[in-house]
Amino acid sequence: MNPHAYITDEKQIEALESIKRVDDKGYLYHMVCNYDYYSLPEVFTVMLSAGCSTFVVKNPEGEVLFCRNYDYSHFQFNDRSNPRTGLNMVIEGNNPKARYRSIGAADTYWIDYKNGSAVNGMLDDGKTDLSPFIISPYLCMDGMNEKGLAISILALSVKCDYEEINFNEYEKILDPNKTNMFLENSGELPDPYWIYGSNGSVVVNKADRKAWKASQPLVQTTDPNKKTYLHPVLMRLALDNCASVDEALMLLGSYNVKGAMVGADYHIMVADSTGKSRLIEWIDNRMVVTDINHATNHYVGKKDPFYPEACGRDECLKAGVYRGRKGMRQDYAERLLSLVIQDPDNGMDRGKTQYSCVYNLNKKTLKIFSFGDMSRSWEYELK
Repeated sequence: MNPHAYITDEKQIEALESIKRVDDKGYLYHMVCNYDYYSLPEVFTVMLSAGCSTFVVKNPEGEVLFCRNYDYSHFQFNDRSNPRTGLNMVIEGNNPKARYRSIGAADTYWIDYKNGSAVNGMLDDGKTDLSPFIISPYLCMDGMNEKGLAISILALSVKCDYEEINFNEYEKILDPNKTNMFLENSGELPDPYWIYGSNGSVVVNKADRKAWKASQPLVQTTDPNKKTYLHPVLMRLALDNCASVDEALMLLGSYNVKGAMVGADYHIMVADSTGKSRLIEWIDNRMVVTDINHATNHYVGKKDPFYPEACGRDECLKAGVYRGRKGMRQDYAERLLSLVIQDPDNGMDRGKTQYSCVYNLNKKTLKIFSFGDMSRSWEYELK
């Protein structure tokens, strides 16, 4: 049993002691959360400063399937020379202050993303203190509640601004854990829409002896009459309190939203048991809603200069969902997910599929596959 030295609340201790490994390699765990996670000690909630594919179809029986790959490349200690890792958790949410029970999948690597210390196998290693993992309900990247409302989050590419720096000094700020670019031809300049660029990336043109450092904005909306939350926190509020897409849109529209870090922007897909689905984006300081049943990693509510290079998976999803518009068997939906899994050995893929989910919004079931392996799955029912 792992320690939980900083937790004294009986229900929180019960939740942490419910953590059990699901797979063999410790990429996937399971946790039952029956405590009030709206009232957590500040020492834990400050940690919330924390590429995907999703689609919605009906099966031949008319049941709604909410399907999702969660893609992200994580490395221990954020060191890209280490093998990719993952630490995901199936979360059963039953907050006594929430309207509805829920089940979802969390990426708990984000608990300590600045240091990259959360890696597979640590939650039952007998020594890792589990106390910080009481915030796991806020780290769900997707989920479904007992009313059949489902939600997922997908990252977007954000434009980089490049400031020229002293060519002789660039090696001092070159971060090996960032994706940096070395231009080959004289006269070449940094591309602000380079999909691998991020805050702090460096571009070097040795032919011209020039170098640039990238910066990105903090993406947020700023209505002074609204409270501001991170995207995953808004998702948790929707799962806990909304029975339909319309209710979720009302809730999401009543708050400001802020990216978890500089250069981070996201859109959110929401669907319900009627088959209704909407994609929510925050553009030019306002919430934009699009009637669509699939999404990857480009804006839909405005022209996206990164598209289609950043989202080659989108065309595959669009064709598959259209072909299955009169009813798609679940095994076919799973095959469609497998076609858009991100493979880091493929130069077009920036991430690694941490897990894949199929939620049945009518039967209230979840089928989950771990770490890109579609040959093995685990099933849960929201009773």
